[in-house]
Amino acid sequence: MKDIVHIDLNAFFAQAECLRDKSLVDKPLAVGYDGRRGVVATCSYKAREFGVHSGMPMSMAKELCPQIIIVEGHYEYYRYLSKKFFGYLKKRYPILEQASIDECYIDMTKEIDHEDIHGYLFDLQLALYRSTMLKCSIGYGANKFLAKMGSDYKKPMGLTILTKGKVSKLLWPLPIEKMFGIGIKTAPRLRALGILTIGDLAQTIDPAVRKVLGSSFEYYQGEANGYGDDFVDPSLFDPKSCSAERTFSEDITEYDEIRDMIRICSQEVSRELKKYHKKAKVISIKLRDDTFRTWSRRMTLPHSIQEAGEIFSQAMTIFDRCYADEKLRLIGVGVEKVSPEKGEDDEDR
Repeated sequence: MKDIVHIDLNAFFAQAECLRDKSLVDKPLAVGYDGRRGVVATCSYKAREFGVHSGMPMSMAKELCPQIIIVEGHYEYYRYLSKKFFGYLKKRYPILEQASIDECYIDMTKEIDHEDIHGYLFDLQLALYRSTMLKCSIGYGANKFLAKMGSDYKKPMGLTILTKGKVSKLLWPLPIEKMFGIGIKTAPRLRALGILTIGDLAQTIDPAVRKVLGSSFEYYQGEANGYGDDFVDPSLFDPKSCSAERTFSEDITEYDEIRDMIRICSQEVSRELKKYHKKAKVISIKLRDDTFRTWSRRMTLPHSIQEAGEIFSQAMTIFDRCYADEKLRLIGVGVEKVSPEKGEDDEDR
């Protein structure tokens, strides 16, 4: 059995802004654009007490919390802090998998003190804070799923040991929407079938539930019972997709303005691909209209691409096929099936 740890920086962007400006500490804070079409990128725990959460329209956040302080993001600074945080961890733990800018998995099978797991991880949590001034939550388990659920169990500065023996006590009572991997569209469908908690999923034999989850039923039920993948990949952070999107200040239908925004998004995606020396074979666009209806369309290409001009051209091809003069509030461009620059696709050409 392995010792897997998940470390998650708490409300990372909001934490970073508090480091930049100490007057923001313990204040209701949201990071994002303060405009009619602004969206909360993340928020402080003080703001969450009022019901504010990530992805919420900024206008709604201000209704829920009139005293909220809104700060536009400083993403270069976030990347700097992230690099510092992971740099500290990588010096101590060679088997570390960075999952995003603010979270990672670590295989501590040969590192952790089994005489006092809680004390060992508590010391690590404090050492990280002293070194970087960043607060994090830590979860421990025999696999990545349990470790991830453990780090989410209590925030901020939580520390949860989620062994298989504790699954029925700690994991099963949680609402099904709290289960990592169960999306906002799937959770209501499961609740409609009586799957209200993770424990319900762990024990169900209902064929209707199996139908909802399809081929992933055994996978999710296994995780709900405490099983899961325990392989931590220490290779460099390797995005499998990337995207960029923009929210318009006002709903628009002007073709030229939409096209210009698609070009800007394509340039951002291209920069991200080049940063990681990647190319992509699937292009997608995302549209959201004035009623908040959101849909996406994608296209698989005959060969992988990386340049902004090619991404823009393919994105416009998709857009022209599906756009029907709706009033748009958001446009996005994304790529999938990302592979190294010198992959098989390029050799065939």
